[in-house]
Amino acid sequence: MAAILLGLILFVPPLNTMLYGGIQTIRDQFDTRPERRILFIGNSRTFYNDMPEMVRQMAGEAGGAERLHIQMYAKSGVSLETHWADPQVQALLGQGWDDVVLQAQSTAQFSPQYSGRLWQIAAQFIDKARSVGAEPAMFVTWRYTDLCPPGFGMPQSAQILDASGFPGMHGNIQLQHARLAAATGVDLVNVGALWEDLQDKAAVFHLYADCNHPSVFGSYLSALMFFHHFTGGDVIEVNYRPSGMPEAQAWYIRRLVGTYLDEPAGS
Repeated sequence: MAAILLGLILFVPPLNTMLYGGIQTIRDQFDTRPERRILFIGNSRTFYNDMPEMVRQMAGEAGGAERLHIQMYAKSGVSLETHWADPQVQALLGQGWDDVVLQAQSTAQFSPQYSGRLWQIAAQFIDKARSVGAEPAMFVTWRYTDLCPPGFGMPQSAQILDASGFPGMHGNIQLQHARLAAATGVDLVNVGALWEDLQDKAAVFHLYADCNHPSVFGSYLSALMFFHHFTGGDVIEVNYRPSGMPEAQAWYIRRLVGTYLDEPAGS
């Protein structure tokens, strides 16, 4: 038994790697519930704080009708265009997923002039996911904060802020994802909309780890949104919280997400 346990420990892949298959516990090995297979494709906004694993643990503790098997393919700064050209991503897409979650590069969403082929590539990903029997979804993320220096994330040749500044980035992210959804019918897991609404809650918890990446609170908020997307479960009743996060703050975030999800669309 000791040898088996050691083998399981050694098998666990390192966190925040480009290819991550999720931590499988001994309990998972004996779980007979139907498996829902989910692939996340993105970059650091996806892998920070191992957000997909938070989703898996939330669902596992909730004990719903399905067991989530989550795999992530993510690397810092990588765009969907780079992912699309990666043979490993193309091979992964054919491995029998129920859901494929796509996260666009933040730089490409700063304003329309920096998007390049982003939305064309996103549409190709959406079509490919559906062609192999998966349901695609877009992970709608957030703008940079005003703590970022002017031109943050832009190519050296384009480091000039437009007149709207970083708050204008939020509007562009929302507009472009809405257009993509209208054109393709893809589901939007709109973390960025709630994120922007919560900017005045910074004194209670910080969603950002820096001017770009999510803190553990920001990743927890994202994971709650995906938990609801995949399971339909009540986020306020979620028991899981990351190690070291005070229960009072975790409950507060769950309540904010639950209230947002209960609001009528467009309100």
